[in-house]
Amino acid sequence: MSSNKLLSIITINYNDATGLKKTMESVSNQSNKDIEHIIIDGNSSDDSLNVIQSFKYENLSYASEPDSGIYDAMNKGIKKAKGKYVLFLNSGDYLENNEVVARVLKYLEQDYSVLSGNIIFDEITGPRLREHPEKITFSYLVGNAISHPSTFIKRELFSTYGLYDESFKIVSDWAFFIKVLGLNNESFLKIPHTITVFDTKGVSSKESNFDEVYKERHKVLEMYFPRVYNNEHDTYIFDKFLETNKRFRYLKLIDKSPFFRKLATVQLGISAKLLKLFGNK
Repeated sequence: MSSNKLLSIITINYNDATGLKKTMESVSNQSNKDIEHIIIDGNSSDDSLNVIQSFKYENLSYASEPDSGIYDAMNKGIKKAKGKYVLFLNSGDYLENNEVVARVLKYLEQDYSVLSGNIIFDEITGPRLREHPEKITFSYLVGNAISHPSTFIKRELFSTYGLYDESFKIVSDWAFFIKVLGLNNESFLKIPHTITVFDTKGVSSKESNFDEVYKERHKVLEMYFPRVYNNEHDTYIFDKFLETNKRFRYLKLIDKSPFFRKLATVQLGISAKLLKLFGNK
C-alpha cells in the first residue's frame, strides 16, 4: 500500500465465514480501490480462511491467530494499518453501496480527527437508519454512542491517546470517543452519507449483555471523572442507556404484535386530531 492512501479498513472475524464473505464482497466491489483492507481472524475453525483466500483484490492482507477478545483484535489491526484513517468494518457488517469510499474520500482530505456517517441497523423488524447530530454535545457523547462501524478515525489518535483499553470487553470504543472528543476536544465532522449496514447480532447489541455494558460504562466514567462521578446519585448515563434500550424493545414489541400496532395507530390518530383541534384555536 502506498503511503499516500487515506483509508485502512479493518475487519475482525471469528468463526463467521458467512458474515465475513458479505463484508469482503462489499469492500472488493467498491468503485474506488484506493484503500487498504486488513482482516484480523481469531484462528477460526470454520471456513473463514478459505473465504479470505478466495478474494484477490489489491491491498488485502490478513492474519489468523488466537486473540484475547474484540479489542485485542482491533488493536492488532491498528498496528498493521498504514492509512491516515481507519474504519472498523467487522465481520457481518458491510458498506452500504459500491460508492461509499468514493464519496467519503473528499471528507477525509479535510483533516478532521473523527468523521461519522449514517448507519443502518439490520434488525429482525427491518432496517433502521441512525444519524448523528451536526455537533456532538457532551450529553450526547456520554448518553449515546458514536456509531463505530460508520466512523472514520484518524490513525494518529491511537498513538496520541493509546490503543483500545483491552480491560473492557464491550465499551472500549465508547470510552475512546469519550477520551478523544470529550476530554481532549478533538475535531468531529458529520458525513451526510450512509456508510455501513450493521449486523445487530454483535456482542454489544444483545440484550443479554446490557448489564455488562451498564457496568463497564460506569467504570469508564469513574476512571475519567473521579472527582465528579463518585456516588450512587450519578445515574444519568444509566438512565439514558436503559431508556434508549427500553424504547427499542417497545418499538419491537409494537412491530411484532398486530394488536399493539393497531393500538398505536389509534393512539396516533387521536393525538393528531387533538393537535389539529387545539392547534387551530
